[in-house]
Order: sequence, then C-alpha cells, then structure tokens
Amino acid sequence: MSLFRFELRKLLLNKKTLFLLTCLFVLYSVVGLTSTMFLIGGNDSYRAYEESAAAWEGPFDSEKAAEAEKIYQEVSARYGTDTRMIARSVKDQPEIILAVNYHTYTERVKEYWTGTPPESAEEPYGIALLQGKIAELEGQGKQDSFACRELSASLERLEELGEPEFANVLLWENLFNNWGEHMMQFLLFVPLTFVIAPVFAVERSSGTDNLILSSRNGRRKIVTAKLLSVLVSSTVVAVLYLAATFLFGFLPHGSFRGWDADIQSIPTYARSMFPWRAWQLAAVGAAWLIFTGAVYSLMICFISSHMKSQMGTAGVSLVILFVNVGLAAMGDTVTQRLGAFVDFGLANVTLMKEVFGGYKAFNVFGMYVCYPIIAVFVLGILAALAVLGIYRGQKSRTVV
Repeated sequence: MSLFRFELRKLLLNKKTLFLLTCLFVLYSVVGLTSTMFLIGGNDSYRAYEESAAAWEGPFDSEKAAEAEKIYQEVSARYGTDTRMIARSVKDQPEIILAVNYHTYTERVKEYWTGTPPESAEEPYGIALLQGKIAELEGQGKQDSFACRELSASLERLEELGEPEFANVLLWENLFNNWGEHMMQFLLFVPLTFVIAPVFAVERSSGTDNLILSSRNGRRKIVTAKLLSVLVSSTVVAVLYLAATFLFGFLPHGSFRGWDADIQSIPTYARSMFPWRAWQLAAVGAAWLIFTGAVYSLMICFISSHMKSQMGTAGVSLVILFVNVGLAAMGDTVTQRLGAFVDFGLANVTLMKEVFGGYKAFNVFGMYVCYPIIAVFVLGILAALAVLGIYRGQKSRTVV
C-alpha cells in the first residue's frame, strides 16, 4: 500500500499535476456553464421554456405539429435550417425554441414510421423500411440469413419502444452533447494523455528504472503499484470532467426536468434501441467514460513502458486515439473496407453517442451480438494485452 501511495504521489499528487487538475476543473466548469448559456438565454428564459414545454409534452399532436411547422418555416427563412444555429439566434425567445424542437420531434416521428431514405448509408431504421427489407429478403429465400435476423431484431425492438414522445430534455441533451461529442475527447482524453505519459517514460529516460525494478520491492510489486496509480488517476480526471459538466450544466437553471424521459426524446439518441430513461443513460454514459478512460490509460502506460520520451509517449498515444478520425474522413469506400477498425477505434468507441445512439450488431460465429457488448470485449482484450505487455516488457529492464 505504501508503494502504491508513493507511485500515486509521483503521478497525480504532485504540484504540477494538481495545478493541471485545478485548471481542468475550471475549464470543465466553464464548458458546462457556457454550453447552457448558448443553449438558451438566462434563467427566466429557461423557466418560460419549461412552463410552455409542459403543455406540449406527451404523444405526437398534429395540431401542435402544424403550429410548430409554421413558426419553423418563418425562422428558418431568416436563420437557415440548422436547428442549433436557430436556437443560438433566438435563445432569448423560448416559444420559438420550443416550436423548433417540436418540429425536429415531428421529423423523428415521421422517420420512426417511414424510415431513413433507402439510399442512406446509415443503419436501416424505421418501421416501414425494416418491414420492406425483411419482406425483400424473405422473398429471396434468405429468411434465415444473419441480415434478415438482424433486421427482424431491430424491428421487434422498435415496435417494443413505440412511437417517441415529446419531452423537455433541453438540459439533458446539452449534457449528452458534452459527454458524447468529439470535443469531449479533446477536453478529457488529451489532458489524460499528458497526465499518464510520464508513468514509465521519465524513469526509463534517466535509466533509473533498471535500479528501481531490481530493488527489494520487486518488479511485480512496483509495476502493479504503477498500474493501480494509473487507474486511479484516469478515474479522477474522468470524474472531474463528469462532475463539473453535470453540475454546471444544471446549476444555472436549478432544474432536472426530463430526467425520467425516454432517451428517444433526445435527438441524438432518437434511433437508440435501448429502453432507458435520461438518468439511466447518464449513469451508463458516466460509467462508459470512466471505463474507456481507464483502458486508454493502460494503453498509454504500455507505450510509456517502451519509450524514453514523455512527449513521444503522448504523441504516439494521441495518434492511436485519433487515427480512425482520419480514416473516417476518407469517405464511405474506406470506412466500408475498414468498418470494424473504424467502429472499434478509440475515436469512435469512446463516444457514448456512437455506442448507445443506435443499434449496430455484429455476426459473431452466427450469433447476433450488439455493438456495446463487442466493444466491452474488444476494450477488455486491449487492456489485458497492455497489462501483459507492461509486465513482460519490464522484466527485460530488470538487472539480474
């Protein structure tokens, strides 16, 4: 235990890192606070929105949809069709924000019944579209194929979830944007890289690792203490981000309205096949960021154990983190050929919206396995290989 505390002080509880953590907490608090300020005006505007939205919540209403469509057409002619840009332009006019949000909800209801366009490269979604594709495969005698079973499972889940309802999830949508967009990786995973990078590299660069690993504490105890300190450090940084963005995302308005709404009420998760409430998604999302942060930290730890440069460790780690962003930017031809590599690349698998925002499945020896389960398995394998590689690599650094 004393060895673990010593390693933790070196990695996390030193003046430089504590100062960095303080700066990060301030930054994360500002991100949480300003994101709600851009979302809607002051507290009075949100209260007005909250009161108005209460009368619009519930199943789809064609009269409200017609009213919202009229307002949307007027404001879109002035500000464009991007709903986020409209919201920022009229953030002090809650009645317009409400109408725009209901218009977006109307589009989601339509998509639920009719589905995505047939030419879309996205995963098939929508009652009519799924029924049509299933009928087409059955007509070809492929009713027992994996593709048909995948579509049938999606259709069954979609019917069980039912038509989405409208709810005031304004603040929860903002929270999940902070937790599930690529900006999160720059705010959380990039600083985490520089916190973890020195764990082995500093001692390796000075050559003192040979002596330390050969001391009376033994290689295994020292490496285990370092790994535990890495896991604690990554958890601390992740919890810092989660707590600050959550607290300052809701604090300005003092409201948790929408906490029990279906996640399909949230635009980003409208196609999710998981029957969760907003608070459940928040719990799963927080756990996912902590888990993926820990796996990424172990990968950094492995790189650090094989390099003499702290900055070199950080550079290689960041390349691994963002490599599939570059691959995805090359277009559908590349992503289709390297689909699994892109799906399970860190830039995708660390985003909760990618993992829980839809219902992607994989054919594993004829079994139908959903994306999150495979993601946990793949990340678990990577973490185990990283730990094994660290222990084996440090054995060669020990002076016999």
